[in-house]
Amino acid sequence: MALTVSSAYVPPANPVLTASGQAIAPAPLTDTAEAALANAAPAAVYHPSEAAQPLAQPLEAIDTWVGRSASPELPRFEKLFEGAQSVLKAAVERFKAALPADLAGKKFGFTVEADDRWKVIDTAGQLSRADIQRLTNLLNQASDLKPAAIKFRDATIDLLDADSPWSGNLMGYYSLTQENFAATFDLAALFNRPGSLPPKEYSAGLFINQLAYKGQVATRETEEAMLARRAAQRFSAQA
Repeated sequence: MALTVSSAYVPPANPVLTASGQAIAPAPLTDTAEAALANAAPAAVYHPSEAAQPLAQPLEAIDTWVGRSASPELPRFEKLFEGAQSVLKAAVERFKAALPADLAGKKFGFTVEADDRWKVIDTAGQLSRADIQRLTNLLNQASDLKPAAIKFRDATIDLLDADSPWSGNLMGYYSLTQENFAATFDLAALFNRPGSLPPKEYSAGLFINQLAYKGQVATRETEEAMLARRAAQRFSAQA
């Protein structure tokens, strides 16, 4: 089929439409249609609901404990801690070097209690009662070890008391006392040599990790008790 396209205007064949004489009237509904319309249910039913509740809940006051700021004396206590740690490290290394071979080959730890007595820690379940007693006797015979351990314990407590939960070294986040020191620190594990243990075990013994894993988190109550304990001393735990 050929299709011809032309730009010339082509008038319609019949430009005038003739009006029809036929009237258009709506057809009446049948009986069936009328019955269906009468019985039809509404498309939607409106049920008034309860009064709309506001989205915003009433404000509730929350009392948040922030904790103290670091003491101006913190740098001094840091130096005292570092000195006590250095002395203890030397004493622990001497003690380990002098151990009998049968004990040196076993895993164990030790710490100092609130009453200054030694506590041997069976870290790997390798110690018998006799082993624990022998280690306790050897610890007591190491004349330089206990004074170093007590000095380190007290210097660590002073350091945390002078620190803050949110400034300084952030170690004020923990509450350390003579009563919970033994449950927090294994003194032997503090000075393990890198490479002498699996990495995870070595890392767990580091000072900051022992404090993080086993330390008691400070609260308003522990801070108030600490401040009361320090009140009679010339010690500032607040800036």
